Amino acid sequence: MSLCSAPDVAVLASNQGARLQSAALKHRCAAHPFFSYLQDCHLNRAQVAALLKNYDAHASVLRRLLLKAATIMPDEAVGYILENVRNEYGNGSVENRHQLQLKDLASRAGVSDKEWASVSIESGVRSFIKKATSLYYPLKHKGASSYYKPAIAAGAITATEILALEEFRAMLKPFSKLGLADHVWFDHLLVEQEHTQESLDLASYFSKDSKALAAVRYGFESMLAATVDLYDGLLSALLAAEHS
Repeated sequence: MSLCSAPDVAVLASNQGARLQSAALKHRCAAHPFFSYLQDCHLNRAQVAALLKNYDAHASVLRRLLLKAATIMPDEAVGYILENVRNEYGNGSVENRHQLQLKDLASRAGVSDKEWASVSIESGVRSFIKKATSLYYPLKHKGASSYYKPAIAAGAITATEILALEEFRAMLKPFSKLGLADHVWFDHLLVEQEHTQESLDLASYFSKDSKALAAVRYGFESMLAATVDLYDGLLSALLAAEHS
């Protein structure tokens, strides 16, 4: 996928947010069967455990990777990430960490600690984690200067945040059938809108020249491709537990 060719930097900087959102939602990962499965399914307890445990595996890594990404950002760009990180870790309240919200959702759906511990992490999720690590913290990326490496991370973060909103919208439907639509974890439907805008602002920060913009695009497109692996893994987890 290519967002543009022979880009006019001034024009792209002004409308990059709309271009990125459109590109993400047109990418094949946004039409992954994972989404259509969630529209019609009635999750059993084993599926809840499998889905949330695998989702937690990747989300926990991304939280840590955001912290690492912040360390390589120019000072002017750090703020776009830190508010996201603070929110993920409960805005200063240990009890409100998003990981604990996810685990509470599983518990309220009837998943025991034993069932949670028995869930395996799917290969697609593991593959995504490996690829995401190299994009959020691309210090070993060849051919990218110290300035353009943060731009790669900015593109990757932006892709993640745009798709996260779609993920929570899709997951809300089956959990609504379980009477859990009002669970605090689904506050992400509002939170992710804010995170998406912050990430778009971060990506726009690096739209100062064509090379920086190309680095953003590389990180963005690479993360979209990696997300196919994530959704492969999440769908596999659901299908494997379908008849449990």
